[in-house]
Amino acid sequence: MKYMGGKYFLCKEISQIMKSYISPEDVSGYLEPFCGALNILIHMNEDYQCIASDNHPDLIQLWKDVQNNNFKFPNEMNESIYHECKLLKSPNSLKAFVGFSLSFGGKFFSGYADKYKNNKNENFLKEAIHSIQKIKPKIKNIQFNCQSYDKLSPKNLLIYCDPPYQNTKYPIKYRIDTKKYDLFDNNKFWDIMRQWSQNNYVFISETTAPNDFISIWEKKSHRSASQSDKTRYKNQSESFTIEKLYIHESLIKKLNI
Repeated sequence: MKYMGGKYFLCKEISQIMKSYISPEDVSGYLEPFCGALNILIHMNEDYQCIASDNHPDLIQLWKDVQNNNFKFPNEMNESIYHECKLLKSPNSLKAFVGFSLSFGGKFFSGYADKYKNNKNENFLKEAIHSIQKIKPKIKNIQFNCQSYDKLSPKNLLIYCDPPYQNTKYPIKYRIDTKKYDLFDNNKFWDIMRQWSQNNYVFISETTAPNDFISIWEKKSHRSASQSDKTRYKNQSESFTIEKLYIHESLIKKLNI
């Protein structure tokens, strides 16, 4: 599913790295507190008992309804229907499906995607339906929770965190409502990651981190609001970044790094 910040192009590598360090026998399960589009999780679900959590009520409702065969895909889509879905009362799975999959860059209700395809022959509704149908058989046994990461108390778990990325110039903003943006407390996040690392194996995707977090993997990646097979790498004005996978320094000996 199209999702802003999703790890579609990195999911296989990141999941393989975590699996190489932690076997299913070493932990009680696998947790993603920022599960998003499930790109990493569907690979981890092949070997681990998985818990998917996110603070976005519509997103979690979507995955629950898809899992339970309760989600009905829309038969058609236009800008008028798009804005009607934006007004649906949360939690609502259709609201999530439209708000992410049919919005520009996969950012929740950031603008009707069809307006930005510049006469390209793309059917975003068809692509979104196909994407969900591919994911559906891979999430049968996953436990889905709608909860803020800071309300969790994990123990003996393999944890992968893909939080809103640090922006050094402006406050980090994310959207779980259509009327306002919430701020993400980056300092609080890293403090909680330190705490979790005492009793869990925590891996974190970011481009930068405090000094007591060590990068164990990195890859040059193109970050664009409109990544797709047709648009990716075409706009030379959009910069590349170095995606990194971090662990806290306290885990180095445990993982024999």
